[in-house]
Amino acid sequence: MKFQNAYEGVKKIFTAEILSLIASVCTTIVMVLTVVGVIAASNDSAGGTVAALGGVVVLGLGAMVLAVISFIFQLIGVNKASHDEPAFKIVLYIIFAGIALSVIGGAFSGNATVKNITTILSSAVNPAVTVFIIQGIKNLAARLNNDEVINKGDTIFKIIIASYALIIIAQIVAAIAQNGTGAIIALVFILIAGILSIVQYILYIIYLNKAKQMLAE
Repeated sequence: MKFQNAYEGVKKIFTAEILSLIASVCTTIVMVLTVVGVIAASNDSAGGTVAALGGVVVLGLGAMVLAVISFIFQLIGVNKASHDEPAFKIVLYIIFAGIALSVIGGAFSGNATVKNITTILSSAVNPAVTVFIIQGIKNLAARLNNDEVINKGDTIFKIIIASYALIIIAQIVAAIAQNGTGAIIALVFILIAGILSIVQYILYIIYLNKAKQMLAE
């Protein structure tokens, strides 16, 4: 095996993304249940509100735990892969920048300007991490003369960027629509954003699995 560190690292990143996918599904369900709870409350349905709240609490906690574990696996994997491919070092810098932005955003939560800036910058962290991980894999594929993985990397890159753009649009529309009768519209767009996110994760996971197989040879 030519790139043992990269292989071990990509394996951990692959596991991290599986966990992240499950967390994403849980989060999407939580958002749907939240809107359902709002609708139930507006219709004075106590039973529906309590059921929705219970689901939100359980799935919300599950999503948080999975997200933390996923982050740890990702960090370990990226660090390991960085020993064989410099692009993964850039991913590490981006991850740490994301942590710093979260800390700054929390420390200046009362300052609307700082909060908005950190929120906008933070929203670019995940796409940037994904893009540079794909670039790192493509670089490794080039060194292994694997044109198939390189070409699939180019394709998946375009699909993921398009998915992120559509997810952002869906979330913006959902946020604007969440008022009174707009709750149903918000529910529709939340579902759209959730489905796009799941599709994006699946495509990315398939690519990571392909990269893992390449590096195992």
